[in-house]
Amino acid sequence: MKEIICPYNWDCGKTSETKELNEYDFDFLQSATLKKMTFMFIHCPKCSRMFKFDSVKWKAEASHAVDPNIVVEKKKKTVKQLTTILDKAKIEIPSAYFDYLTSDNFNYEISIFEDEDNFKLYDLNELCEKINVDGKSYLTIKKLEGFASSLMEIIDETPKKKKGQQFTLTELSNCLTIGYENTRILFIDNRDNNSLWIFHSDGGDDFEKTNKTLDEIIKRNK
Repeated sequence: MKEIICPYNWDCGKTSETKELNEYDFDFLQSATLKKMTFMFIHCPKCSRMFKFDSVKWKAEASHAVDPNIVVEKKKKTVKQLTTILDKAKIEIPSAYFDYLTSDNFNYEISIFEDEDNFKLYDLNELCEKINVDGKSYLTIKKLEGFASSLMEIIDETPKKKKGQQFTLTELSNCLTIGYENTRILFIDNRDNNSLWIFHSDGGDDFEKTNKTLDEIIKRNK
């Protein structure tokens, strides 16, 4: 196989041979190459960070960090402008959480698991920012739709859930992202608009239910 160049060129950017990948990534890459997968995650053998990889174009793309030397001035939009963006995208944030996002009580950090790093909550501006997932544009709040869409291209979606399956990809695509911690994505279960789950983006389709609810987030600072 060809060599792989780490996309985090500001502090790594080193070239590695595929045999230097860990065993799981090496096997995954071999299988992905045979299947001509354009969306997967592997880790750099040199800096250990995860990145997106297209086995057809043989192209690596930074996915979990940005160049700290690039300064981008962001002009915050008004609540009215952000509401228009959400309406246009046909996205409805639970009203109580929308009020919390636009209140003075909004807190960026939340402890989800004891003795683990806190999660960061996106503010309303961040939720309405556009991101790129596998070459397609999505609002941050609909990040999971991007992951689900990419996975649907390589995984056959069945009408019924498999035994033990917590979400179908269709159900996942309807859930709203509200925060993150490293590669873990915190989202609202669209089926009840209150329970909170974790999607492990480096695990393909691994989910974890938390003991937190959206109501708890809203009420914690009142």
